Parts: sequence; structure tokens; C-alpha cells
Amino acid sequence: MIGAHDAAVTGILRHHRIEGCEEALGAYIARQRWGGAQGRTMSMIAIVDAAVISESAPVLIHTLTAVTFTDGQTTRYALPLGIRRVGDPIAERMPDFIIPWPEAAHPIVLYDAVGDSTYIEWLLDAVREQRVLPTTSGTVRFSSPNPEALDTGTLSSVRHLRVEQSNTSVEVGDAIFLKHLRRVETGASQELEMSDALEAAGFKHLAPMLGRAVVDPAAPLVLVQRFLHNSTEGWALALTSLRDLYANAESIGHADPAERRAMVDEQDAAFLAESMRLGRVIAEMHLALAAGAPGTAMSPAPLTEESLNNWANTMTGELDRLLARDEPALDPLRDVRDAVVARFDQIRGLSPGGLLTRIHGDLHLGQLLRIDTGWVILDFEGEPDRTAAERRQLSSPLRDVAAMLRSFDYAAAAAIIERTAPDSAEAEILRGYGEAWADANRDAFWSSYLEAIGSQPILPAPGPSLVLRRAFEVQKAVYEIGYELGHRPAWVPIPLRFLLRGANS
Repeated sequence: MIGAHDAAVTGILRHHRIEGCEEALGAYIARQRWGGAQGRTMSMIAIVDAAVISESAPVLIHTLTAVTFTDGQTTRYALPLGIRRVGDPIAERMPDFIIPWPEAAHPIVLYDAVGDSTYIEWLLDAVREQRVLPTTSGTVRFSSPNPEALDTGTLSSVRHLRVEQSNTSVEVGDAIFLKHLRRVETGASQELEMSDALEAAGFKHLAPMLGRAVVDPAAPLVLVQRFLHNSTEGWALALTSLRDLYANAESIGHADPAERRAMVDEQDAAFLAESMRLGRVIAEMHLALAAGAPGTAMSPAPLTEESLNNWANTMTGELDRLLARDEPALDPLRDVRDAVVARFDQIRGLSPGGLLTRIHGDLHLGQLLRIDTGWVILDFEGEPDRTAAERRQLSSPLRDVAAMLRSFDYAAAAAIIERTAPDSAEAEILRGYGEAWADANRDAFWSSYLEAIGSQPILPAPGPSLVLRRAFEVQKAVYEIGYELGHRPAWVPIPLRFLLRGANS
């Protein structure tokens, strides 16, 4: 299971008494949300790059750990290591970052250094000073467009965000937001290409970039952004709105669809207004991406009939690969497989029109912050379970729209899960109100989005746009089921219910 690595890496590990730590690193990665390893078996683990950052008090070592899975895929993980003496209080301060290590053999505490403020301080100093860190197989290059802007405030207030995502995010003082990526991919970066292109186009709804660290040739390792004051995650705002709605719904009980929609419109005007603002922001993002420079990776292309047919084939293939899994939870979806495929087949033969552009690729309420001046879009990494090449492909802006619409449905369902048992009578009543909330916000977002796009020719005609958007929503729900089976099996009913409801309508 442990792979071979070069003599330079071996020398660093042996000198610091952690030679043979690969199996412990693999076990740690397997437990992490950012690892994407749930339900998968590791066949080989090897540290493929290393550099000593600090020789003592504490020892800090940059590493890239390559994990090969039995499905043949290999992922490189950024896992900086820290080493302290047994009894060091970091084990109590940051228990989630400790990497279990046999103390009898080596009396040390081995840990993920992203949890250590000393490592975070070193990263920020490296970005500010624009250092180059030589490693056993390349370099890590740090840069900043304005080093003076990297005022870290007080490092005593380093706070790790406890959210489920494919990176580790840290707030430093009241000035800086640092994102430490975990999966380090070769080739061009979706994250950097998208953020740089949007900034160059004058798109304002981004967190200002203060610096970065990249692994040769251009794979991002760390992104440093300005801390956004008075910010609230879109997901949190949505859940607050839904909690209020469900509290009122519990006192009313059963109501017909018109009454539920009227209640949403009356009570939830504030969030409906936010959905409309968000529709305009996403339209502005898509218009900026459609202006990508000719001859570059950001350059748009015409949407063709071939694209539509290829998408229909891909959508059906993804569904059938999902249904081939030995999962009893998928039996209801197997029963309506043909009805779902019919949704995909509807896009064949549509009048193409519109453009293929770069897209966000994983747009949802958790990727958005509401600040005093409006919405800010975060994280352009794309869907974590898709390959780097898939995330960088040109596609229709309607794919982002579909993902955003699915997020409203997810929020409505998640707010029920946190309130009551999903199979309870109370949940069944609340589900009707949640669907009314999701439908109202979907309508607000979609109408505002179309109004902001206006006559710009980036979408097909209205009829084909609606058919294509709905096919992307179904495809997204298929992806969500596969994702939830690997990460949150209890949430599988959320996308499954959407597919079954659509197939039977």
C-alpha cells in the first residue's frame, strides 16, 4: 500500500523520524471531507514532494501526498506536516488535525499543519515577501499584487471554518481570508483562470485577491483574499428564512398549494428580493465570461447541434453508471429510468443558438456571501467529483443556472432535516411549504437572470433555453445522488425526490 519515493523525500522523513508515515497520512486523508475518498479503497500512498519549512519548534514540512485508488485514479493532496513533542497542547487545541502516530516508536505528535497558526503565519509571510520555496521535485512560488495590503491584524484570532468543502479555509484577524487547497492538480487551474478573467473583465462581485502560492507549473496551493466584513453565507440566509417559514407553517398545518405560495410571498419578501439580486449577479458573471479573449482558454464558442447531442449522450451515460451501482436506494430511480432519459432526449434537435462559455461549475448558496454592498461569488474550483478537464470545459451558462435552482430545493429540504425526522408526518406537511418556498425563489432568480441577460446572444431562444435548463437540472440531480451516496447517504432522498417528482409529472 505504501509507495516508493525519491531519496530526497526519504531523507527528510528519516531525519525528522517520520519515515513510514504514509499509511497514517492515508488514513487521515480518508477521514477528511476534502479528501473525496469516502467509499473508495487506496492501493498506494506516496509522498512525492517535500520541503522543510521549519527545523524546530515546531518542525513544519511541506508535502504533496499522492494516493492511488483501486479504480486507477491518482490524487495529489497538499498535506503540510507539523511535528511537536508529546504533551504539546496543540493536541487539545486542534484535535481534528492530529494524525495518529505510534508514540511508542517515536514520541512525537504528528499533525496536519494547516491547523497550526504558526504555519498560517509562515504562509502569509511567504506571500508578503514573495518567496520561492525549493522542494524535492520543483518549487512553491508565493506572490502578491500588493504586499502592503497583507495586514494580518492579530494572529491570535486565527479561526478555521468548520464547513464541508474541498479545501480548508481560515480567517485571520479581521483582515484576511486564506484558502488552503487540498487537491493539487496538474495543468491549468480552473480556480485561477476564472478569478483572473473575471477580475480583468471588471466583474465586481469577487473577494479581492491579495496573494497566492502555486506549485510548479501553476497549480494553486494557497489563495489569500480580503476578509469580507458583515458577510453572511447564502446558505445560512436561506435556512434562516426557511426556519421562520416552517415555524409559521407548524401553527397552520395543512394548506392548499395556493395558500402555501401566498404565505411564502407574504412572509418571505426579503429573501425573494435577494434571489432576484442574485439572478442579476449571475447574469453579469456570465456576460463577463462570454467576453473572453479570442484564442484563449476563456474564449467562447457557438452552441451547436453536436453539443446538444453530446450532452444528451453524456447525461444518459451518467445516469446509467449511477444505476449500475449495487445500491437498494436507487431502486425507485431504476423504475423511472426511461422517463428521466426522456428529459435528456428532449434537447436533441433543439435550435442551438447561444454560446458555450466557461462557467462557475459548482454554483450553489454555499458558494455565495451576502455583504453590505451585495452578493459575492466564491470558489471557482467546480464540482469536486469531476476531473480537472471536465471542470474547464466550455458549456452553456444554463448549467450554472440549473445548479443554482437545485440549491433552492436543497435548502428547503435541509431545513426540514434539521427540524424533524424526514419520514415524520410533520416533515410531510412542511415539505409542501418548502416546495412553495423553493419554487418562489427559483422563479424570482430565473426571471431576474433573464431580464439582466436581455438581448445579449449568449442563450438559445426562450423555448429551447427552458428545455435545456431543465435537462441540466435533472443531470445535476443525478450527480447529487452519486455524490450523496459517497458523502452523506442520509441526504440521498433530496435529489431522488426531485427526480421522482419530475418523472411522474
